[in-house]
This record gives sequence, C-alpha cells and structure tokens, in this order.
Amino acid sequence: MIQPAASPPAERFGRHGTWWAGLALLLALLVMAGFWQSLRVWSYGLVRQAEIWHTEWRLSHWQTLDNAHFRLYYPPGQSQEAHLVLSEASRALVQEERSLAVRPEAPLVVVLYASQAAMNRAVGIAPGVNNIGYDDNGVMDILSPSAWLGTSKAAFQEFAVQGPVDHELGHALLNLKADGNYPNWFNEGVAQYEDYHATGYQWITPHNRLTGAVYSMPELNNRFYQLSNQALAYRQGLSLVEYLETLKGASGFHQFLGHLAKGQSFDFALSSTYHIASTEVLWQHWHHWVNPSAS
Repeated sequence: MIQPAASPPAERFGRHGTWWAGLALLLALLVMAGFWQSLRVWSYGLVRQAEIWHTEWRLSHWQTLDNAHFRLYYPPGQSQEAHLVLSEASRALVQEERSLAVRPEAPLVVVLYASQAAMNRAVGIAPGVNNIGYDDNGVMDILSPSAWLGTSKAAFQEFAVQGPVDHELGHALLNLKADGNYPNWFNEGVAQYEDYHATGYQWITPHNRLTGAVYSMPELNNRFYQLSNQALAYRQGLSLVEYLETLKGASGFHQFLGHLAKGQSFDFALSSTYHIASTEVLWQHWHHWVNPSAS
C-alpha cells in the first residue's frame, strides 16, 4: 500500500508503532466498509417499501383478497383466478419460509394482471415480451392463468404446476431476506430451486446442457440477463444453487443467507460458510461437480 507523502517515516514509530498504525488503518477501513454496506442494505429496504406503498396507492381502486400472509390485488372479472393464485401462494409459502429461513412480518403484495399487455405496461417491459411473472422490488406480479391457459378446470390444475407462483415467491422471500445482496444468477437460481422442489419443473432445452460449453463466472456475475442463451444461464444458476445445497445442506445454506442478510459480501459469505474463497473458485468446484470428465 502506498503511504501518503505527508506520512512520517516508518522508523519514527518503531516496529510496534508501525504495526499499530497499520491495524488502526485496517480497522478504520473496515468500519467505513461496514457503514456503506449497512447504508446500502437500509436504502434497498427503503426502496422496496416505497415500491410496495406505490403499488398499493396505484391499485387502491382494485379489488383485494387478503389473508394473514398476502394481500392480492386483482382487476374486474378475475375473482376465480385471484382465489386460485392466493391459494397457490399460501401453499408455497409454508415450504419456502423454511427453505429460506425467513418469515415476513407483513403480508406480501401480489398483483394479478388479466393480460400480458397490462402486466408489461405496469412493470415497464417491452410490449412484445412474454413472461408469466415478475418480482418487482418485493411485489409479485402474476399473469392470470386465464390469459395463457384458459378457464377450464384442467387449465387451473396445470397452473399449479407451470404457474409462476413458486418462482416469484422465491424471489420475493430472498429479496426480503437479503435485500438484494446477491448476484442475479443466485437470485434466479434460488427462485428456480424453490419452483423445482415444489413442482418438479426445470427449464430444459436442447441448447442448455451443462456438459458442453457453459458461461464463465464473470459472465454470470456481470451480464446475466444480457447473455444470449438465457436458458443456459438460468440452468447454470439453478445448478450452482443446488451445488451449494449439497455442501452443507439446509443448515449451511441458512448460515450463508444469514451472512448476506447482515450485508456481508457474497464472497465473504462463501468463504465463511463453505470455505470457498470467491465466486470464481465456486465456479471451478461446481464445474468439476457437474461435469467431472471435463476436468
């Protein structure tokens, strides 16, 4: 480390003085880092709460369904679908609270949209994008099952398996637990993990095999949502989360999330929980685990 030009020569302090000066500087840097990290976590929670308040104000004229855990907003003509979504969310919450070691203190906000266009406008997504769910700063946006599956009994049964409720609830609870203190691949990996264990669904295509060419960790860390093969990126995110679960089980994963919830860095949480120095080292271990013949 380069000392400032105005600093006195190290010899003036003697050996012990130099050691204490270095320690004092290190402690000061740690305090500053902790302050800014705490400020980031606090500000993220404030933004999330502001988004919830704005949503409730924006949709104050909509009908609502409420229970102890959720407040669901829905437009006219969607009562049957709203009851289905609330039922699915309540069912999913029981398992996901245990899985992510988090218990919401206030009802989670869910918004049901009758059409893809209406949801895209509200979320700020391009009109041509098709997606059946979003998590927007802790608000769960769900496309009505009647908009993409129909209104038959069979369609509603299919929604329980293919619907976005488990996935988006995973996002919302992770957001609440750790205030966005994680990379995008982990966010999507956790949401898929919750969905998979509840419904058995995985996004599998002929072009997202993990035994061929895969994305590097810098690519996943820095450009996750911009990567051309989103199916591969998502599958890698899920597989990386599965790998972490194999290392120390649920208790280890809860410890890892606890570090993130305290505002500690992702690499610090990896090192403290799994003795893995960084996400790059995690990627190396994972790649050997998922494809040992490539090592």
